[in-house]
Parts: sequence; C-alpha cells; structure tokens
Amino acid sequence: MTGRKPRTIGYRQIASTLVSEIQGGKWTLDSPFPTEMELVERFQVGRNTVREALRELQDLGYIKRRRGARSVLVNASPESAFVNAVRSAEELLDYAKITKATILTTETVIVDDKLSRRLDIPAGSEWVRLGLLRHREGQAAPFAYSEVYVLPRFADVIESFGAEGELFSLIERRHGIVISRVEQEIEATLVDANIASRLSVPVDSPSLFVRSKFYSSEGDLVEIGLVSFPASRYKVRLALDRRGAAAAAA
Repeated sequence: MTGRKPRTIGYRQIASTLVSEIQGGKWTLDSPFPTEMELVERFQVGRNTVREALRELQDLGYIKRRRGARSVLVNASPESAFVNAVRSAEELLDYAKITKATILTTETVIVDDKLSRRLDIPAGSEWVRLGLLRHREGQAAPFAYSEVYVLPRFADVIESFGAEGELFSLIERRHGIVISRVEQEIEATLVDANIASRLSVPVDSPSLFVRSKFYSSEGDLVEIGLVSFPASRYKVRLALDRRGAAAAAA
C-alpha cells in the first residue's frame, strides 16, 4: 500500500504560525528565535520557503534578519503595514488569505451615476454588494474596509464565503469559469465619513484606495472590489521580470 504524500505548506502558513506563537509568548525578545535550518526541519519544507516566511515576518515588523546569523525578534506586536509582495496576478490580493473578514452588509444595488464613476462601469446594471471589514490577527485596529460587487447570477457563492479567502475563487469553483485577468488601480485619497467610521479613523484622513476588476476568460466582468486601507497599514511591493531580458542577454 502506497503511503500518502505529505501535504506541503507554503511560506504564508509558516509565517502565520510563527506570528501566532510570538503573540502567544512562545518566542520573546529575550529568547533565541529559531534558525532557518530549525524551521526547515520543523515544517519539512525547503530553505527558500523558510526564507520567504522570515522575510514576511521582517516586513511585518516582528523580526530583524541578519546575514549568516540567527534572526532576532524585535517587536512582539508591531503596528507596521502589511506588505503585499506582488510577482503575479495571483498575488495581487494575497492579503485576503491572512486576514479575517466580517460581512457587515449584503444588498442588491442598481448602478447609478455616482456608483458608475466609483466602479468605473456604465450605469444601469444590477449587482450584489457586500460590505466587508478585515482585521489582521492580533491587531485591534481594522486593516481594511472592502466593498465587493458580484453579478446576481454568482450571488449564490456568498453563503459559502468564509472569514478567509477570496470570493472570485468560489465563483470559479462553483460556476466553472476561469478568472484570467485582473485589472487593478491604486490611488491615494481621503476617507469620507462612512469609511472613516468603519476604519475608526478621522474623516478626511489619508488612505490607499484600490479598485480591482476580475474578468473571465471570455472577457466578462465578473467581480469588482473596492478596498480602502488606512495610511500606514498597507503597501505593495512589485517584483516584475523584463520580458525577453534573459534571451537578450544570451
């Protein structure tokens, strides 16, 4: 009988486990933090996976990495911004995988002129809107406020939407479609009274506003996400390869 191949975990899960342990007091400022090789052996993953997890902890403000030496825990409860390191379309919304979402509202709306400008789509169509508040583990302040718009024919997935994850993934699985393109716009703005109350920040305080559009392989717009991040709680790091650079250098 062939044994089952053990499930490989990703660096996000390792980072989340270590954060939980730090916040639970297992690792303190006075105790030695585990080495790369200790983590490799513990989680049974490759060294690169462990390094990505430690990079995540450093970006979150928990540890300081030192070349050739053990990482040092420098803060057990940092208020630093979440860093979304983007290398592909799949990673644009990585924050959704490690934050907790609370559904505040669900309603059907007809896109009027004002909402048309906000969504960047023509007026007149019908959508189902979800209001979501996201929190990071161990942080009292809200991480982000989101409005997610889906077409009514896909609204059946809402009942299966949990505290973690992305709605578009549920749409893909249940309706047999493929999200092949994501368009995202990011701009600095000031929060209005509604969003300020959701995020517990002053009215007109600075925020990062992100609009994401999800298109199927047939070119249909399936979902629209509007997210407001308070200043200092989120940033995006892009790592893009130049096409043809390797061939040109050969």
